[in-house]
Amino acid sequence: MPAQGQGPTGGMAGEKKVKKPPAAPRPSSSVLLISPTNQVLLLHRVHTSSAFASAHVFPGGNLSAYHDGPLPAPDSPLLHEDGPAYRLAAIRETFEESGILLAKKAGSSRDQGLLHVPDDVREAGRKQVHGNKIRFTEWLEGLGGEPDVGMSPHTDWRWCVPSRLGEPH
Repeated sequence: MPAQGQGPTGGMAGEKKVKKPPAAPRPSSSVLLISPTNQVLLLHRVHTSSAFASAHVFPGGNLSAYHDGPLPAPDSPLLHEDGPAYRLAAIRETFEESGILLAKKAGSSRDQGLLHVPDDVREAGRKQVHGNKIRFTEWLEGLGGEPDVGMSPHTDWRWCVPSRLGEPH
């Protein structure tokens, strides 16, 4: 029971609870991965998450100036357009969240060579990138790779997938 003079929510009786204004949306990006047998990758968010708790979601997340380069200003029309930062963020977030590395050998086309990374190196890289110990692109460069940002909507994507999720193809 509330103390004398307090309303049912703990504030003073008669006081209106002040609502916080909604947070400004942050630029974010996701990837829809479909296997050759038309399976869709969804990740299950933890129930304690501050956003979309327990939801099944595509891999992705917020853009990071540290990892993804300059971000569009909040009032810029570029905030709503595809661009390098959005593509890099989608690739980086997919790697951090699932271990799937959407990357190719540096200077090559996707058809000329996917970047194959041993599981132990991949897992160590995920921790370093997620912990902001190294920029994602710098980590890839150290392996002779680059993110496959040349993707476009509705393209037949073929990427390096960790062995626990399937064989690289």
